[in-house]
Amino acid sequence: MKNFIGHLYRFCDQRATGAFALMLGAVFVFSIGFANSNAHQLDLQTAIVSYKSADYDTAIQLLSAIVADESADIEHRKDALRYLGRCYMAKRLTDKARDVVLELLELEPPIVEFDPDSESPALMKVYYEARKNMTGSYQVERADPGIKTMAIMDFQNSSIDQKEKFDPMEKGFSDLMINRLNGSTQLKVVERERIQWILDELKIQNQFNMKDAVRAGEQLGVHVVLFGSFIIVKKELWLSARLVKVESSEILLTEEVRGKVDDFFTLIDDLSRKVSRAIDEDVEVTAAEKSAKPNSLEAMIAYSEGLALLEKSEYDLAYEKFQDALKYDPKYTRARQKAESIKYLLLYSEG
Repeated sequence: MKNFIGHLYRFCDQRATGAFALMLGAVFVFSIGFANSNAHQLDLQTAIVSYKSADYDTAIQLLSAIVADESADIEHRKDALRYLGRCYMAKRLTDKARDVVLELLELEPPIVEFDPDSESPALMKVYYEARKNMTGSYQVERADPGIKTMAIMDFQNSSIDQKEKFDPMEKGFSDLMINRLNGSTQLKVVERERIQWILDELKIQNQFNMKDAVRAGEQLGVHVVLFGSFIIVKKELWLSARLVKVESSEILLTEEVRGKVDDFFTLIDDLSRKVSRAIDEDVEVTAAEKSAKPNSLEAMIAYSEGLALLEKSEYDLAYEKFQDALKYDPKYTRARQKAESIKYLLLYSEG
């Protein structure tokens, strides 16, 4: 290319100014870069189509070529690495997926974050492990030192009547609160998937006491931790929660809300606002989007059952539960997101 530009310069120098020749050369170089970018974008789109069609070998070949090409735009390489990690997880090649995630993290800054609503639990676990290996810490990434950080543990079902029916809601209520509070200003709430991962790492059972909750909070590097329980008596729901400051184990809030079982989202909303005020008066819970609010208890129970099955890596059954939730409530966006996040793990067959 240097020889070509040199010839171009000499050619233009005979007919125009040197500045014009340099401009033509710059336009040529830019055109080559633009063409390469378009080619990478086309290859990436082709790879994504292959990935969604469960043709993982073709996708891996295309994605690997983009990653290996040093001339590729960094955003194209990042996207290629994300899909490459998904492909390897679909083929149950965990070690290769881990190598890919580590390579992705090496492209920081800015910080690379995985969305648990879009990624499978298997890939999220690989991401958490890679992040810990890279930083030597379980702590939550803090983009802004002024933002409060919080962990919400699963609520414990203390019901006597219909206990088995409502056991899945242990995960469902915490999931609802996490998503309600994550939309708040000046507050970052740790995702359930990371909390469950660290509990497994620390060998802490889900029967929380304050000591275990604070211990998990210390490892996560959060400011406050919330844990609680619920009781369902006939058609009434009692939700109780305790908010603890991790650094000092000071109890910032002990609260209980009561109402009809069918009004569970309103009760969660009420409890979320009380918790946010106890953390900091500057923390404000924003209005919930309609898509974040399940329209029926049946949809919420099915969704919660899916969450429980995900943690057991029973992806087929979890997918069915998320589909059940969508039958009860076709507009339940979170159920659809979770179903899509594991769909690619169900499509691969070695035979």
